[in-house]
Amino acid sequence: MGSADVSPLWYWLVFFAYIAFLIGVGVNAYKKQKSIGNAEEEHNDYWITGRSQPAYMVGMSVASGWMLIGMITWMTWATYDLGVSGLWVVAIPWFFSNIWQFLMARPLRRIKAISQCQMLEKRFGLPARILSAPINIFSYTIWSAAELYAASLIMAPALHISIEAMIIIYAIPIAMYMWMGGFRSVINANIVQFFMGTIILVVTTIAIFMTAHGIAVAQGTTVWGMLHAQPIINSLAYPVDAAKDSTSFFAYVSLSFPLIVMLGLVPGWAGAEDFWLKAQAARSTREARLGGFYSICFNTVIIVLPASIIGIMGLVVFPPEMKDGVLSAASALGDKGGYNLISTYINSYMPPLLKGLLIFLLSAHTMSTVANYSNITAMNLSYDVLQPLIYKKRNWSDAKIVKYSRLVTVFMIVVNILLAILYNSPVMGATLNDAYFLSSGLLTAGISVMIYVLWWKRATLLGVMLGGLFGTIGTFTFFILEYKVWKSVYYTPIWDWVFGAGAMANSYLGYCVVGLFCGVAGVLIGTYASPPPSKEQLAAVSDTPIDNNEEFFSGMNV
Repeated sequence: MGSADVSPLWYWLVFFAYIAFLIGVGVNAYKKQKSIGNAEEEHNDYWITGRSQPAYMVGMSVASGWMLIGMITWMTWATYDLGVSGLWVVAIPWFFSNIWQFLMARPLRRIKAISQCQMLEKRFGLPARILSAPINIFSYTIWSAAELYAASLIMAPALHISIEAMIIIYAIPIAMYMWMGGFRSVINANIVQFFMGTIILVVTTIAIFMTAHGIAVAQGTTVWGMLHAQPIINSLAYPVDAAKDSTSFFAYVSLSFPLIVMLGLVPGWAGAEDFWLKAQAARSTREARLGGFYSICFNTVIIVLPASIIGIMGLVVFPPEMKDGVLSAASALGDKGGYNLISTYINSYMPPLLKGLLIFLLSAHTMSTVANYSNITAMNLSYDVLQPLIYKKRNWSDAKIVKYSRLVTVFMIVVNILLAILYNSPVMGATLNDAYFLSSGLLTAGISVMIYVLWWKRATLLGVMLGGLFGTIGTFTFFILEYKVWKSVYYTPIWDWVFGAGAMANSYLGYCVVGLFCGVAGVLIGTYASPPPSKEQLAAVSDTPIDNNEEFFSGMNV
């Protein structure tokens, strides 16, 4: 992303000012935690802020964490390539996953546990906690490292430094403020980062709409008229009706693709631990549910609609071109097409000062996602694996546990740095890119099949363990077969018989559905092959939400 018309000095000054702000957030959180005077309460504040968050903090923080560059550019690409029907690729399933999260706010607060992994232990036993943690760690580490890399790609040219150096410079302040305040630092910084993301998307949406409108008027027509005459690009060969145009809401030849998206992606996104943790951190169930409602509103109005509109308007501003007889993305967008739409538009149409501001906001805001997911992976490693297996068994004091919890957080940032640098390597980049897309499937097949049966009274430890194992192995195995062996050309029994040959293969998400099927099969087989759970296990899920913090924290450690 070029920015030769904006002085690098401007970027450095603003960037250092922002770093100073983040360090200030960390210092304030650290002071608050140290003023508690009780190491156990300090530990609880580090991971969940003592369950004290109001609804607006929950909603803004969740939305800020979901403003991933990768997800936003995925949405713009989808509507650029597939027109209005591209909403089915990301925007619509994302919207439904937000509704699902809102509905989960009340049930998840019926369990005296901080993390999803601890919830599984409370209901089923320690093995379930230990199995689920690595799956979460893998998925969220890949995401956060990819976002760190993506932000560095944007900011490194502006500061005139290498991508590797930018990755490290980005990560250091994140490590510092997270080491000091943990989850409290993350959620406080999220509020500012939420407004950063909002400015980027709203300003760019309004600007590109005005540009598209001006182009349409100059041609004596309307934006909708130009879209109605625009064939669908469909660069990935999704099964679409060639007779449809970019104004078609449903251009697919059958229901197969939308159904696959709903099955393969929505359960995993709805089960994202980022929301579960923040809903559990709310000061009451009412605030958690209200925060979930705010999240739906913020995500829909500030992320989903603007990003999708940018992609649709891009069809007018950067009209597709015929290349070797195939309709393709405009040459101005480069080889990644619609994925480059936001950055290309900002570079091509924004005045220098506004462009400079948006570039900075776009890159700095990414710290929100990196911090959110790094916090989750640190919690899964320290709280869910090391604490039950090492800290508690060695009878460490609460003060020592807090110290090591902070160190593990820094360790996970270092892991992100190393992965992000590898992501820039031409040798390892493709492997990490595969893992980035694989993570969504793993959250659906490996994690969601475990966590959603928390409230099924017949579910057993064996069922949950087999569900997690079968789902994870099935996802990995079919991903390799689908992308590396069969090259997305295969026949799926039953599904292709119902929807037509290649219906699953043409979705490029077959591994998600197969993994989910394997996970559900594992849960059912293991559950009915083992005796019903005891009353003590069922008692881990309360009949009503637990809003009394004294009761919650005292029961959490039992």
